[in-house]
Amino acid sequence: MDVSPLLDSLNQPQREAVSAPAQPILVLAGAGSGKTRVLVHRIAWLLQVEQLSPFSILAVTFTNKAAAEMRDRINQLLMHPIGGLWVGTFHSIAHRLLRRHWQEAHLPQSFQILDSDDQLRMIKRIMRRLELDENRWPPKQAQHFINSQKDQGVRPQVMDDHGDLFQRQHIKIYLAYEAACKQAGVIDFAELLLRSLELVRDNDALRHHYQQRFRHLLVDEFQDTNTLQYAWLRLLAGQNPVFAVG
Repeated sequence: MDVSPLLDSLNQPQREAVSAPAQPILVLAGAGSGKTRVLVHRIAWLLQVEQLSPFSILAVTFTNKAAAEMRDRINQLLMHPIGGLWVGTFHSIAHRLLRRHWQEAHLPQSFQILDSDDQLRMIKRIMRRLELDENRWPPKQAQHFINSQKDQGVRPQVMDDHGDLFQRQHIKIYLAYEAACKQAGVIDFAELLLRSLELVRDNDALRHHYQQRFRHLLVDEFQDTNTLQYAWLRLLAGQNPVFAVG
């Protein structure tokens, strides 16, 4: 098999990364050094040289634009469109999982996603119902508190205020906000990832299914992953190798 189209445009360290055997790999390099190109060529290598099914590969990046460009570049390298390959942002893939498994995720089938403005409006309504003064308890501060807790994988039910008034009031808002979201059949952006992590973590059959399916996970801009994203990756990967660039 002629592998020159996959390797000719790369330098020696890049070639070694692209053609490495299946194992956990972290590619570290500076901005503009071709890290994403290495990831794209690695996917093409797995498909063309290792003859892996596109269904066995999951590639994650941080923006929809980057995901679209990655898919286009893979198609160009292999000179035909690749179906079945999951390429997307953390949140788009989490959304896909929740749509597929809405019942197991304890969501209504037609659940809607709140944007940042919708989320803030809901928080303001909750704070009015709780009779909290917006000047003393700014809604945007509460929004940041909720989202930052979700990004760490923390639910309000397990939080302790440690006698701190700020913490106690924001936990109260967080609890009321979650109840309101459940009643309205909506989730916010941060909830996508947290709910999908809980879905896979708490369902042995689903977790086994996706760990069996995605034999290779590839991650772009790995240095930007937060606590929840890293835990999500580890959970989906299981014992399978992760190829990360950052």
